[in-house]
Amino acid sequence: MSLPSLTVVIPAFNEEDTIEATLAHVFAQADDVTEIIVIDNNSTDRTADLVRGLQSGQPALQLIREERPGVTFARNSGLDAATSEIIARLDADTLAQPGWARAVRTYFATAPDSVAAATGPLLPFDSPFRNAFAASNERLIAKTRAAAEDGLAVTGLTMAPGGNMALRKSAWLAIRQAISDRTDIHDDLDLSLCLRKSKFDIAFVLGMQAETSARRFRTNPAAYWRYTNLLTHTYKAHDMAREARATRLEVWNNRLVHLVTWLPTRAYDPATGRYSLRRVLAPEQDRIGGRVPAPSTT
Repeated sequence: MSLPSLTVVIPAFNEEDTIEATLAHVFAQADDVTEIIVIDNNSTDRTADLVRGLQSGQPALQLIREERPGVTFARNSGLDAATSEIIARLDADTLAQPGWARAVRTYFATAPDSVAAATGPLLPFDSPFRNAFAASNERLIAKTRAAAEDGLAVTGLTMAPGGNMALRKSAWLAIRQAISDRTDIHDDLDLSLCLRKSKFDIAFVLGMQAETSARRFRTNPAAYWRYTNLLTHTYKAHDMAREARATRLEVWNNRLVHLVTWLPTRAYDPATGRYSLRRVLAPEQDRIGGRVPAPSTT
């Protein structure tokens, strides 16, 4: 069976603490990756320098600078530049687990053309609630295996989270003009809604396993409140008033979970497994794009 080519796109803004580990996990799957594109979105730290330092030993690695601020612009630049049949996107704090790239290629090699995008299990590597997330993940995996005809994937998803997703280049080109560049909406949901409006399907693929940082849960409640508002704004931007109203329950549930887990997550040091007041008061934890513990590459 011939497998499609794969490009991995990684938007990055001030990711000096995580970008090397993220890339190391992709490099470990080099046999299944045609090109890797990191988009530097005006980083003021060493992100771009670290990527440039890796390029001499990794010919597939490219670095693009996108000066327009915002993950939407960075993501779009990477997707536009990709030349492979399948484009995967990872966040710069996300570690693709062994077999991830092969699972992407294998799935799209036989998936119907109507399936344009896919995502997979995503587990936080630095959360004190990792075991709870893992248990929820296992239930989702078991449910997927039971529902899938091949035991490997199910279709019909509403959204493909950008931290761990892949889509056909042909589908990206088909929806490119419909993609919004607004910064007050959720870019992952916008892309997913554009796919659905074009009659494309989204799949959940068990082999696309990745681990990511829980740093979103370390941001203060006001910042998280604004972030969750993006879901409702996106449905309204797509003239989907009923869906916008329906998502309010999800928004409030997410806010409640964040409120309950915020202080323990903020205080937790994944390097030591201990809690400290110093971490609770650290202002850098309110930034999504910086100063998180560097994960192990083993």
